[in-house]
Amino acid sequence: MLISLVLPFSLDQINYRIATLKEISKASMPLDYYQGFKMALDSVAVLHGGNFKLQVYDNSDDAAKTSLLTLKITIKNSDLIVGPVFPNNLKEFSNLSKASQIPLVSPLAPASPAVFGNPYLISMNVTLNQHAYVAATFIKDKLRPKKVLLIRSGQAEEYKYANPFKKGMDSLAKGVAFAEIGIKAVGYENVVKYLNTTGLNVIALPSTDRIFLEAIFKVLEKLSETYQIAIVGHPNWDKAQFINVETLQKLNTYITSSYQINYKSAEVISFVKNYRAKYEIEPSEYSFKAFDTGFYLASLMVKEGRNFFSAIGTKPYMGLHNIFGFIKDAQYGYYNNQIMVLKYQDFELVKSN
Repeated sequence: MLISLVLPFSLDQINYRIATLKEISKASMPLDYYQGFKMALDSVAVLHGGNFKLQVYDNSDDAAKTSLLTLKITIKNSDLIVGPVFPNNLKEFSNLSKASQIPLVSPLAPASPAVFGNPYLISMNVTLNQHAYVAATFIKDKLRPKKVLLIRSGQAEEYKYANPFKKGMDSLAKGVAFAEIGIKAVGYENVVKYLNTTGLNVIALPSTDRIFLEAIFKVLEKLSETYQIAIVGHPNWDKAQFINVETLQKLNTYITSSYQINYKSAEVISFVKNYRAKYEIEPSEYSFKAFDTGFYLASLMVKEGRNFFSAIGTKPYMGLHNIFGFIKDAQYGYYNNQIMVLKYQDFELVKSN
């Protein structure tokens, strides 16, 4: 089985003698992904048999290079194409995939499958819209608050989460009292006026802005001495190193996530050990993501042969890092819909749903 992996290595653009840490970090993502994916293919070959040929291409996150790659006969002959990573470049390959009926993996981008309109697309990552809808459902079904208050910082970026969250509350959580305020218009000192005095108040914070979050956390921490408060935050909070976990724990905080690594599990311990031995470095988040993607799809390819595409989504897959549960859409291909709700508890994130 022939697999083409298209990643933005951009190795010809980096002078490693003078490169900054940011430039080197950017280059490490595709390398980590390649290593995790290659390890997955090797593991499947050992465990289940199968003969894989992996072709690796560098599109350098460049439109011209990406376009030229779509013309390569070796790529057109692939049984599976993984990448490119970024949506604009993925569109080029999506056109090839659709025309040639080659399954195409969107490995990392949280872009909506509707952007590509490709029935042969396999979207591994979930979208912000999906996160927002799961959060709204969880709030109604599990937290059952007296009131939900959405507090905006005023940053344009937060609307990518805030808007679908509001739609989710409107369609999935009817009957729950809901209000929305902008902190610049209202002021931190007036947040108290919007809280319910007798029941649970769920505060939805769609922002990832450090200044705003640190300020609102102080306000809510003080108010929590008098009012019942829980927070539902942006899914990217788990990557925000400035956030004080103790504060989030005190504020009864939840976030949604499509992945979680249990470093205490035997499978993860074994993977880390083998990865270190093979590459002499620690596996990153992208190493885990790539391994799960590669292992899941390669296993299907061994079992189902060239008909593997039609077998996607037949049952959920619990990986080292990701959970895969796919829904098939006649226009947009397969998209993952598995999202967990995690709670800050005992100074770590634990599954709540």
